[in-house]
Amino acid sequence: MGLTLKSVLKAIVLLTVIFTFVFPIYYMIILSISSPTHIPTGAIYPDFFFGKWYEATSGEWARCITNSLIICSLSVIFNILVTYPAGYVFSRYTFMADRHLFFWFLTNRMAPPAALIVPYLIIWRSLGIWDTYQGTILAYSVFNIPLSVWLFTSFMKNIPKELDEQAFIDGFSLLMYWRKIFIPASLPSIGIVSFFIWLFSWSEMFMSTILTSFNSKPINNLLFITLGRMGSGVEYGLAAAVGVITILPGLILLYWARTFLAKGFTFGRV
Repeated sequence: MGLTLKSVLKAIVLLTVIFTFVFPIYYMIILSISSPTHIPTGAIYPDFFFGKWYEATSGEWARCITNSLIICSLSVIFNILVTYPAGYVFSRYTFMADRHLFFWFLTNRMAPPAALIVPYLIIWRSLGIWDTYQGTILAYSVFNIPLSVWLFTSFMKNIPKELDEQAFIDGFSLLMYWRKIFIPASLPSIGIVSFFIWLFSWSEMFMSTILTSFNSKPINNLLFITLGRMGSGVEYGLAAAVGVITILPGLILLYWARTFLAKGFTFGRV
């Protein structure tokens, strides 16, 4: 009886997970390959890339997809270069107010974007970086850097300090030690941090709506604006097609980072 009840509960949990997470994606895919009469024809994707809707927007979708790819890639590179050394310092050294500084990083990550968007808009316009790649990346970094530092620090603490001491005794410089020993040992943390930075930068919509207009507008922002300006009503098939396109890079990155994420969960640090 206990085993039967347990099996029933497992089935209920599994069905709940499938309905909550898998069914919306399945429905979006089916909707994206359906015609207005809901016949699966797959005609929406050619219409999206080559049809009248694409021409009417003057290549806006292709440009915004390119903007998103550039912003996400540069965000990953910039944040890794900034936060990897910071994580090493927090994991290896004790200095004045280190805990307070570490806690301040976390409070920045917990702050809602709506609380910061007005001063960002004013400062970004004053600096001339509004609607630019660098301005968007810096705005995202306010939330990406705290998370990256926390993940790097937590993971690097699992790498024994004895490795540092032995390498320095053997005559390694800090850069040589990083290149030959420390970076290879911390590759899982780099994969995990890259995944979360890309995930936030690719899916973020609120800040990009305020801080971008044309030159650096990402795909999510354009989708949100387009759904609101369609005079003849929302074209759900086309919107679903764009949704499918926007989740593909995340799925590809998730497949690439699956090994790193598994190692991170093994260490109990994700």
